[in-house]
Amino acid sequence: MDKEMMPSSLLAHYNKEIVKKEIFEFSKNRWIALYGKTMIRYNGEEPLSLSSPEEVPSLVKRFNARTIYATAGKYEKVNKENVSGDKIVAYTPFFDIDTKIDKWEYAIKAADVIISALDKEGVSMSVYLLWSGEGIHVRINENAIPKDYDPLTAAHAIVQYILRKVKDEIKKLSDESGGVLKIDELIDAKRIFTAPLSFHKELDYVAVCFSPDKLHEFNLDWAKPDNFRHEEGVFSRYVEDETEELLSKAILEYKPTHEGIKPERRTTPQGKIGRFQVMGIVQAARYYVLYGDLPKAESFGLNRAIFYAWAKYYGKGYTPKVTGQKLPAEFRKDRILVTVAGEQVYQNPENGLFVIGDKEQTPEDYNREIKEKINAVIPYDKAWEATVKYVSSFPKEVLQNQREFYQKVYLPIRDAFIEKVVNRKSGLDAFFK
Repeated sequence: MDKEMMPSSLLAHYNKEIVKKEIFEFSKNRWIALYGKTMIRYNGEEPLSLSSPEEVPSLVKRFNARTIYATAGKYEKVNKENVSGDKIVAYTPFFDIDTKIDKWEYAIKAADVIISALDKEGVSMSVYLLWSGEGIHVRINENAIPKDYDPLTAAHAIVQYILRKVKDEIKKLSDESGGVLKIDELIDAKRIFTAPLSFHKELDYVAVCFSPDKLHEFNLDWAKPDNFRHEEGVFSRYVEDETEELLSKAILEYKPTHEGIKPERRTTPQGKIGRFQVMGIVQAARYYVLYGDLPKAESFGLNRAIFYAWAKYYGKGYTPKVTGQKLPAEFRKDRILVTVAGEQVYQNPENGLFVIGDKEQTPEDYNREIKEKINAVIPYDKAWEATVKYVSSFPKEVLQNQREFYQKVYLPIRDAFIEKVVNRKSGLDAFFK
C-alpha cells in the first residue's frame, strides 16, 4: 500500500463531519499529537489540544499531518502547567494487540481472548475496540474505574492482571502466527494512542471503533477511508465503576513496572456492592414479596438488572451481551410478553423464567452474576433477608409501579446498599439518612 497520500485526500477525510466530531469528542481533555514527517506535540510552548471539531482539519492542514494521536490519560485542563503525570484525572486502560497486516485475523483472535477474560471478571459494557491499522486495541472506558483509585495505577493493574490470566492462550496464538502477534503492557503516564477515525501513520487505513459483539464481523474493508464502518460514540459508553470488582483483585497482585506509576494506597477489597448486583437482588426481592416464587424471582431479578443496565448506558439499537441459557430456535417465536409488577418482560411459557434476547435467565445464572458477587463482600443470606425485609416495608402499589419502585425503593440505596439495607436500623427513616 502507498505510504503517503495526497494532502487533498487527507483533508477531505478530516473534513468529514463524523470524523471531526468523533476525533474531537474522544480527544477532549487529552493532550494530542500530530504525525506527518515528525511527531508534533506543541503549539509554541503549549501542548496541543482540541477546543472544537473544526480544529481537527485546520491543525492537520497547518502542520501537514497524517495521523492524530491522543494521550491515554485525561486532564482537567490541557496546558503546560497541567499535563504532568500527577495531573491525570482519568486514564483509559487498553490492550495493544499488534500483528502484521497479512495476519490480521490473529489480532481478532487475541482480542476475543481479552474480551472473554474481561467478561468473566464482570467487565463488558464499558469495553470497545479500535482497529489501529496493523492490530487492534481493546479499550475500557475510563469512567468504569472507581474515582477513589489512582487512575494510572488502576489502568495498569487491570491490564497486568488480565494479561497474566491469558498469557498461555496468547502465547499459543503468537506461536501459530509465527511470532508476529504480540501484546505489550504500554500503560504509562506519557502514553499516546491513535484517535478514532485517524489515518494510520503508514497504511491507508483509518482507525475504526466498534462494540465487542461486532468483533467476528470485522474485516479490513471496515477500515478503508472511502467507505469506513465505524460505530459512532461507542467509546463514550460505560457502566460507572464497572471495573471495581476486577480492581479489588488486580490491585492485590499489582507490581509497578513503569515510570510514573506508584503502588496503590488501597491494598484490600472494599466492602461495596455494585449497582448491577443491587438492582438484581432488589428486583428479585420485589418479585418474591409480590408473588412468592423464588426461582422465578431470581430469574426476574437478573433479567431486570440486565435490562436497566442496557437501557441506561446503551439505549435503543444496541444488542447486549446477555447472560443466560440460550433458547432453542423453535422456542424463540413462542415466548410471551407479560406485565409483571408494572414492567413488560418476555417469559418462557413452559417454565415461567424470564427472557432477554434469545436467552432466559435461570436461577443458576442469578447465582453466578448476583449471589456469588454479593457473597464475596457480605454473606448473601444476610443480604437477601435484609433486602426482603426492606422491600416488604413499601406499599404494594409502590412495588407494582415501575417508576415508583425505581425512584423510591432502588434509587435511595443503590450506592449504599450495605449501610441502608443490610446494616439499617429499624424504621423507614433510617433508609434515607
